[in-house]
Amino acid sequence: MRSFQFVSIVIFLSVYIFISYFNTVTLKNLFQAQKQKLFQFIHGSYSLLLLLIFIFLYIYPNKPRDASNYSFYFYFNAILFIDFFTKISVFIAGIISIFVKKSKTLIFAALIIASGFGFVMIYGLIFGNKQVQVSKIDIEYSTLPAEFNGFKIAHISDIHLGSFRKTNTVLKKAAIRMEKVKPDLIIFTGDLVNSFAHETDGWETVFNKISSIAESYSILGNHDYGNYTRWENDDAKTDNLNEIISSHQRFGFQILRNQNTVIKSGNDSIFLMGVENWGHAPFPQYANWEKASEGIPDNAFTILMSHDPALWESQIKGKKNINLTLSGHTHGLQWGVKLAGITFSLSYFTRKNWNGVYRHENSFLNVNTGLGTVGIPWRIDMPAEISVITLKRGKVDRE
Repeated sequence: MRSFQFVSIVIFLSVYIFISYFNTVTLKNLFQAQKQKLFQFIHGSYSLLLLLIFIFLYIYPNKPRDASNYSFYFYFNAILFIDFFTKISVFIAGIISIFVKKSKTLIFAALIIASGFGFVMIYGLIFGNKQVQVSKIDIEYSTLPAEFNGFKIAHISDIHLGSFRKTNTVLKKAAIRMEKVKPDLIIFTGDLVNSFAHETDGWETVFNKISSIAESYSILGNHDYGNYTRWENDDAKTDNLNEIISSHQRFGFQILRNQNTVIKSGNDSIFLMGVENWGHAPFPQYANWEKASEGIPDNAFTILMSHDPALWESQIKGKKNINLTLSGHTHGLQWGVKLAGITFSLSYFTRKNWNGVYRHENSFLNVNTGLGTVGIPWRIDMPAEISVITLKRGKVDRE
């Protein structure tokens, strides 16, 4: 894995250097001769500065796995991504201009397009990550117990407290939205933190406001186990995990770790099951199905909390009697495009189930795109999400 990461970094740096050089050569022709050297110096110095910061943060003397303060990494990632993406636009135009006339017009057009992309990204960085969307979903079952007809579940996921930098705008908005929805149950499907338990300090007020709205349950996500940082020893890692688990409870959430519980409504009941994270490699596979399903009758209406939707696709769909699976993890890559009412994200190319509701026979999956951010602190047409799922009882076949 380490060799793969090193090769990826070398490839990225090589591509970045080549594209930056090509951009310098392409854009200098837009200036008068006496200003070309000045432009080359400014553009080259700027690109070299980004390159040196990248090496400083990712190669030597620092490494992301050793970082506990994410802000500098995340904002640098945003600047680097904006720079690289806009340079790609000019690079493509520069290649085409070699073979066509009026090349300057083409380059100017590429600069306008690149500026547009840059503006959209900056908007997502400053404003887009503070928007909260409520997605209303109705799911109908003929097997739903009668007392649960109209039962509302508020599903949230992927909060990543370390990325909020003590700004609680999103969580305050989430609390207000959920108060208006008045759910019967609140489900949080993991990734409370980026890595460290100290990220949970000072958040009790807003979380207790959320969990006081309705009975609240949670599970762990892949980031909560502390696998993405270096620890002095195994005890330090275990202590960190235990503190994160305590934070779930301190925030008013009953955490299920390969466990299940009964949810009652009137004289009827359903089962809620929560498993440890399970994902395709390199993500951990801690789910223990036998332990999690212990005591659940075969014909019981069951809701499963699984952080990674890969579990539904690989282990649940068509194999186990689970009526509804609630997942997160994908974030919708925090970047999407809505066209004709259809949301598209590059997540489509990386995983089959990345956002919204999926169905196989009588088994449903809802993938929530999360409240927080990771990697880059932006959301571009992929706002923080609260999924409000209303369970409805369909016609019962009495024949």
